[in-house]
Amino acid sequence: MIIMAVVDDHGGMAFHNRRQSRDRLLCQRMVEIAGSKGIYMSPYSAPLFEEEKDAVHAYDDFFQHAGEGEYCFVEDRAITPIQDAVEKIILFRWNRAYPADLYFDMSLDTGWHVTETREFAGSSHEKITEEVYEK
Repeated sequence: MIIMAVVDDHGGMAFHNRRQSRDRLLCQRMVEIAGSKGIYMSPYSAPLFEEEKDAVHAYDDFFQHAGEGEYCFVEDRAITPIQDAVEKIILFRWNRAYPADLYFDMSLDTGWHVTETREFAGSSHEKITEEVYEK
């Protein structure tokens, strides 16, 4: 499976069970990347993709539904329990620091390498950095 996550400068993803921020153009970019496969995610995340709801596969146990080569957007849970199934990671960086108590918990220092980097302007963030990690 391919993980997509959005993090701040410290790897933070959420604070007090709420996402740090949101960006409409970032959601459109994720849907563009996933293409016809769509994106698996939790029901909590699905409202972010209201304009692209045909691309959303929302399940409480979405990791169990996603297979090889399929995309999962993660913003509200740990990734390490399924890390052996992860074949690629796409991190989107807000390029700022937000309060956080839930962090991207998978180590990228153990064989992961950045293979692509791209910057783009979002609807609410001047610069979002997209990084693709592969083994």
